[in-house]
Amino acid sequence: MSKYYFVTGTDTDVGKTFCACVVTSVLRKNGLTVRPYKPVVAGFENGENADLTSHIAASGISLNPMDITAYAFEEPIAPHIASMKQNIPITFSGLDAGLIKAEESNADVIITEGAGGWMLPVSQTEVLPSWPSLKKMEIIVVVGMKLGCLNHALLTVNDIRSRGYRIKGFIANTPGPQVMPYYEENLDTLKGMLDCPFLGEVFYEPAHSFTEAGHNLNEALLIG
Repeated sequence: MSKYYFVTGTDTDVGKTFCACVVTSVLRKNGLTVRPYKPVVAGFENGENADLTSHIAASGISLNPMDITAYAFEEPIAPHIASMKQNIPITFSGLDAGLIKAEESNADVIITEGAGGWMLPVSQTEVLPSWPSLKKMEIIVVVGMKLGCLNHALLTVNDIRSRGYRIKGFIANTPGPQVMPYYEENLDTLKGMLDCPFLGEVFYEPAHSFTEAGHNLNEALLIG
């Protein structure tokens, strides 16, 4: 029976996809098979979406990018706006169909990655956290270590808790080459105030090596 992880972020551009791929690399290093699923993507360049390409590379599975997403929109804009522009409603049943396809792989772990931050609108009335299938997943929160991270992380974790979801833990990610001022002090505050396990740190990796970036993650917590 597969484990289910859902990777979310405290904001957009916090390195959510990279961290999800780093987690995939750690799990694979420990002998587990991982099937990625990115339900909604928006933004293609030369016919390619970078997030989908990264997930396939990290998984080591030969997949068509469209096999690991349910809704793909060309413009790099908010998915619910892209959905309205193209008259393609994003539905929870549509998200479930993509998840079922992932489950058919019988992988040890299915890693589903959200889009944007936690409270992503998928329509004018619904947000992604209302997707019922999240109940079967453990949530991994990627905290972008930059100014504002404390507020964003606390709000995100509080909302996840209020909805009754299980939190696997949080990853402190430095999304760029510069480490934020008072990094350790901010991380200590997060460790003290977030009611969830600390899964470790991911730092900017110039070569974008998922394997190299995973050295500071707690493998036992991720696998257990």
